[in-house]
Amino acid sequence: MSAPKTPRRLDLLRTSPQLAWLLRQRWFPLVIAFPLLMLTATFVTAGLLGTPVGNSNSLVIFVWILWWFVLMAVLVPFASRSWCGVCPVPLLGDWLQRWRVVGVAHADSQTGDRTGLIGRNRYRGLSRRWPRKLSNLWLQNAGFLLLATFSVVLLTSPLAGALAVGGMVVAATATALVYRQRSFCRFLCPVGGFLSLYSMSSTIAVRPRSSAVCQSCREKNCVAGSAEGWGCPWLINPGRLERSNACGLCLECFKTCSRGNMGVFLRPPFEERRLEGWDEAFKAFLMLALAVAYSAVYQGPWGWLKTAANVAEVAEWRIFGLYAAGLWAFTLVVVPGLYVGASWLGRALARVRTDVTLRSAALAGTSSLVPLGLLAWIAFSVPLVLANGSYVLTAASDPFGWGWDLFGSAHIGWSPLVPHWAPWLQAVLVLIGQAAGLKAGWLETRVLYQTDRQAVAGYAPTAALVTITTLVLLALYAG
Repeated sequence: MSAPKTPRRLDLLRTSPQLAWLLRQRWFPLVIAFPLLMLTATFVTAGLLGTPVGNSNSLVIFVWILWWFVLMAVLVPFASRSWCGVCPVPLLGDWLQRWRVVGVAHADSQTGDRTGLIGRNRYRGLSRRWPRKLSNLWLQNAGFLLLATFSVVLLTSPLAGALAVGGMVVAATATALVYRQRSFCRFLCPVGGFLSLYSMSSTIAVRPRSSAVCQSCREKNCVAGSAEGWGCPWLINPGRLERSNACGLCLECFKTCSRGNMGVFLRPPFEERRLEGWDEAFKAFLMLALAVAYSAVYQGPWGWLKTAANVAEVAEWRIFGLYAAGLWAFTLVVVPGLYVGASWLGRALARVRTDVTLRSAALAGTSSLVPLGLLAWIAFSVPLVLANGSYVLTAASDPFGWGWDLFGSAHIGWSPLVPHWAPWLQAVLVLIGQAAGLKAGWLETRVLYQTDRQAVAGYAPTAALVTITTLVLLALYAG
């Protein structure tokens, strides 16, 4: 398959030779990832040894509030999966696999030694292939739902946050010793799952400049590796890259491609729409359902709901069990059932036969939830950062809550930033998400049906459900 032609893209490397030079350097993006690893170690230490008060601990403030907001509101919409390219979680596993920090282990064709050889690069560890049956988002869906179930605990207990972050580092490192390259990031990381989904909405995309150049290339260095770089750690063929979902922006293909055929393209937001399987559809259901549920728990008027979710402080496991069961039922049954049911109804109203399956209709309709879900998460995050932003300065000066004052800001009092703006900002964001979602769903649905009349009938129930979901979010945010 060749890369799709999109005339509305701007090749940023053509307009900025300095950026093209930077992406080819072996030390980039490691120069960003290594300091982030040091920060992660600091935050985990703060969670384990620092103050147990959440709003005074740097792990809670910097990871669950500041990082989350920057990730969802800035990096994902405008830089795709760039976080994956600098993420500190898999670094230790990478170094153990490669036995290098910066350099490349390249095979010597003259010796004939194939020990640890994958393509033209040498690795340590067992280097097993990830099971084909698990090469999807299902494990990531389950992992994210598990973390989401304990979200209030993670936001209030630094110890729980340290165990979660530290556990991810341990899991990524252990996976790297057994399986090839970035198998953890691609198939296990709970953060990677929603980054995969929402990278479709980003204004940035890595693609080959010319499919013909990739087809004529015999070396396939982007896949097999070379002396200049590693074969794609994300287990994809960059020369056939058509979707942003699996590209972790590690930039190795820019270093290995001898023909300079890889580009970073600026494109309109929400341009990428197609979902390819039920695992991706369920990720969209899951993320939207959790955005609604979180908004009710954290920003709704029901204090008892947040109390039920906060098992770490309340220690009412029976009540928490009921809360978890309700959350799982809502995310795994109610929301998917409503949207798949809407697709079934639309298919029936369109009066089509077997040429449009329920699966294809549901995947087309569910593409509506990618923009809506992303904007709903940004809207949810806005009041959190506006209300708690002043804690960032305090935690920076006293990261462990031990009475330090490194930058003279440890004693700044809590001062929410324009909190009265939050409902208005949330409403605008959700309405943008609705408009972009309706457009995406309509364009994907229109491809399925033979006539506009059938497409309108087929998409109408899903469009109505998207509108109802938007109204629910507006009621939670601005009601």
